[in-house]
Amino acid sequence: MNWNFIFREGFKGLGRNITMTIALVITTALSLILVGAGVMISQATADTKDMYLDRVEVMVELDESISAGDQDCSSEACTEVRDRLQADDRVEQVTFRSREQSYERFVELFQESEPELVRETSPEALPAALHVRLTDPTDTAPLDAIRDLPQVAVVTDQADTVSSAAGTLNTFRNVAFIVAAAQALAAVFLIANMVQLAAFNRREQISIMRMVGASRWYTQAPFVLEAVIAVALGAVIATFGVWALKQFLVDPLLGDLYASQLIARVPDSAVWTVMPLTGLIAMLLGGAAAQVALRSYVRK
Repeated sequence: MNWNFIFREGFKGLGRNITMTIALVITTALSLILVGAGVMISQATADTKDMYLDRVEVMVELDESISAGDQDCSSEACTEVRDRLQADDRVEQVTFRSREQSYERFVELFQESEPELVRETSPEALPAALHVRLTDPTDTAPLDAIRDLPQVAVVTDQADTVSSAAGTLNTFRNVAFIVAAAQALAAVFLIANMVQLAAFNRREQISIMRMVGASRWYTQAPFVLEAVIAVALGAVIATFGVWALKQFLVDPLLGDLYASQLIARVPDSAVWTVMPLTGLIAMLLGGAAAQVALRSYVRK
């Protein structure tokens, strides 16, 4: 097997179809950037959801009679709700917060970001509440025991908000994957056109090689190699492109959100794990696409 011939012809082929090669490299790079972005958005979504679920609470707002007159959940109505919750093994902790404490917490959270809202909100606008931490935040069955009690005004499950936010991130991921699929389809057609054009231009050489006993695989290999090299170049560009975008655009823009732990940070190591693996898969698919496209030109 003359590997020198295969590699020499493969690299030469890239130069013969330089414009198509450049188009394939760019299309592949864009496709892999979108695939990598989609995978890392998925990772960020899962990590962010886990981060929020670790500290999520269910807030059980109590009625006006408890809010106005009970400072420490000593009334019978408040105790009934608290005891029912604490009796369930799936409830980790129940904390009572009076109306005054709820207002203090409200001021603490919004004094800087929404000062006008704080000025317009009186303590009477906020209810007393029981803050419930569940062993499994996604299992809200323990709340069924208290939902229909007359002294329970509203049950607010923050896990629903987390799921909604995760759904938004998943939408961005799905869009990235759909566009990546369209780009990948374009790359496949470019590969097919590139190798078929190269094979057509060299059909006489291929025929001579076949007549002197060259195997079908041997005559196909240079064309397949062209496609694999072009895809590999696109994968390298995509890897460094994703790293640069993360370092110089995404991380600076989301730095405050990372610091506030509103979004989980995707580590740099994810780029060097996801992108090479994605590029390797793309090279295998590119080689397979090239081989299929050559069947009509290089026959047994």
